[in-house]
Formats: sequence, structure tokens, C-alpha cells
Amino acid sequence: MNMRLLIVSNEPLNKSSSNGRTMANLLAAFSPNELAQFYLHGAPDFLLCANYYRVSDHDALAAFKSVRPYRKSGLVTAAETAPATGKSGSKAYSHNCRNMVLRDIVWESFRWWNTAFDAFLNEFSPTAVLLQAGDAPFMYRIARTIAKKRKIPLLMYNSEGYVLKEVLYSSASKKDPWHNALQRRLRREYRRFMDATDFCFYITEYLEGCYQDKYPHPGKSLALYTPSEMPTLEDKSGKPFRLLYCGNLGVGRIAPLCEVARILSEVNGDATLDIYGRFVSEEDEKGLCAYPNVRYFGVIPYAEIPRVMSEANLLLHVENPDRLVNLRHAFSTKIADSLASGRPFLVYASREYPFVQYLEKHSAAHIAEGETELAEVLRLCVEDKIALGSHVPAAVALARENHSIERNAARLKEIIESL
Repeated sequence: MNMRLLIVSNEPLNKSSSNGRTMANLLAAFSPNELAQFYLHGAPDFLLCANYYRVSDHDALAAFKSVRPYRKSGLVTAAETAPATGKSGSKAYSHNCRNMVLRDIVWESFRWWNTAFDAFLNEFSPTAVLLQAGDAPFMYRIARTIAKKRKIPLLMYNSEGYVLKEVLYSSASKKDPWHNALQRRLRREYRRFMDATDFCFYITEYLEGCYQDKYPHPGKSLALYTPSEMPTLEDKSGKPFRLLYCGNLGVGRIAPLCEVARILSEVNGDATLDIYGRFVSEEDEKGLCAYPNVRYFGVIPYAEIPRVMSEANLLLHVENPDRLVNLRHAFSTKIADSLASGRPFLVYASREYPFVQYLEKHSAAHIAEGETELAEVLRLCVEDKIALGSHVPAAVALARENHSIERNAARLKEIIESL
């Protein structure tokens, strides 16, 4: 069967961003020539996909403002390096509800859709369309329009709970008319998409269940957990004890990281908390780095992460209990990598988070919910090497079962072929 899958998403397939890497891993069973992608910003990898078309927010705005037909082509060739940042590839707006509504109006004018994009679609001639779902209503409409025009199956990969939330963002308010307008637009387009979709893939069984309850589509969904290409790592840890946090330093994580730093110093004065990532603000950086046992190393390429994981005694993931409402549906890519790595793993978060329940159900990580339990777990891990690694076999087994690239990619392709 000659499969030709068109992906519609914010970012292109690549190994340098979380979203790009997740989609690339899920589509690993496809050859580059079987894939094409319509995207908004970022740097594509032609080893993963052979056909790219980019329309940035700036491009859409220019087309909207133009009095003449928009003729610019968004075709991206392998000889061109598509910028990850910069005017032609970056967002043309600040991320707030007002601007998101105005942005949606600009995109849903479809002034940017021109003969060059039609030529791209005709040349590739997709046999199915796969949307990577997000918070932009117009992306649902673009994918649905392509599928309808070409009379091909419409699919979705969804790792987000935006449509299910009472408030879309932690910074938004239900009293804000712009928020309510954006929410109405998003739910309207989502409903229309679900009326037309042939199949949906979800990042967890929990998220799948939530959407099946709200938008019933029995027999048309499957949970595919985030796949990981992380190998089982060699233990290169030593003394002093090193606790490693590597990842997003936003979404309220500074407060629990400060608690970890303080309690770790009380448990063992020589132990360090090593931090890799980008702080959201200078205030956050000063607050966390004020603890003498915190060592901040900045941002490193994804390719270097296995090395620092090997050298750590214990991997760490944290979530703020105050962010439960907003992050309930999330599943960090770092969790899949931590499970697959074969390194001891600690999660400091409320057990109300579904991902915590998932890890605890499979005994795949050390779990600590409050400061007292955290102190107990850290003391156990620092003082008892056997206890430290007690969850590793179950974690590796879970990674092979639910987070295998080969298994998840083969299942996804099999379902698309069946359509």
C-alpha cells in the first residue's frame, strides 16, 4: 500500500523539541517519502520527513493585510534551513487570549491558502491527514478542510486537555470576554472535527477516557503513551550523591524544587541537586540557586542528556499541587525517558495527578507527595543502594510495554493503513 500521510502541526518533525521528537517517534514506521508536513514554526529534519510546507504567523498576517492575492510559497527544501526563531519562523503575537482570538480570525480567513499550497497538496497527494492537537482552533479547521477537499481519512494525535478545561490557561480568567470567545471558538472547531474524524490517538488512557466521556467516539480511539528512544544507561554515578532535574522550569515547578533542595540538604549535607533547563525569570533562578546544594548548568542539547542521567544517582520530576487543574491531563516526555533509562527515578508530586497514579500502579518510581514523605524517600535512597534501585526493573519493563518506539509506531501505522 502506498501510504502518504500529511501531518498538520505547530512544529515540524525533529529531535530537538519535545513536540517534534514525540511525533517523529510515533511516525518512525513511516519512511521520509511517505510523510509530508504543514507547520507554522521551527526547524524541520529532512531525515524524518521529505516534504515540508511552512506558513508562519507573520505569513498569515501578511496575507490577511494584503489587498492582492497572496502568492508566497511556503515550500521548504532540504537546501534551506528553516529558522527555529526569527521573523519568518517565529510567532507574530504575544500569547494571551485576546491575541489568540485575533490570530484565529487571521488564520481562519484562509487568505494564506493559495495556489502554491494547492500545488504542494496535489504533488504529495496525501492518503490521510493527521492533526497534532493543540489550543489553536484554526489548526483543527485546516486539517478538517484538507481531509474534506481530498476525501481522505482525518485523524488526530492529542496530548492536551485544553478543550476539557474550565479555564484554558493558568493566567486566564473566566470573567475575561476574550478568554470566553477563544474557548467558544476552540470548542466549536473541536466539535466539528470530532464529527468528521475517523480515529484519534491519545497520550494516556486517562486522557482517552476523558475525551470519550465528553465527545463519545467508541471504537475510534487508542492510547499511545509517549515513546522514548532512550537506551538503558550505564550506572556512572558516585559520591557525593547527585539528584538530577532536567527539563521545564516553568509551570510552577520552582516552588517544589526549592522544597527538594532544602530537604535534600537536611538529609545529606554533601548531596547536590543538579539543574538543567531554562528559567522563566531571573527571580526564579535566584530563588532556586540561592540554595548552596543547587548546581545550575543551563541548557544542553538533548543528545547530551543520557550522559548526565548516567552520572546522576537519582532522576527527579516535580509538579506543583496548585497546578493540578491545569496539568491534570499532561504526561511529560521526560517521564518516558526516565523509565526507559534504567536509572532510579523519583517523582515529587500530588497523587491526584493521573501520571503519578500510573507510575505508582506499576511500581515504576519512588513517589513522594509531601515534605515528610520526601525526606523519608530521600534518606532511603541516599543511605540504601538496593532500595534506591528497587523500582528500576519495573520501570524498564513498563517502558518496553507502553513506551516502545517500535511498538507504538507500528500500531499507529497499522491503524492508519486500515482506514
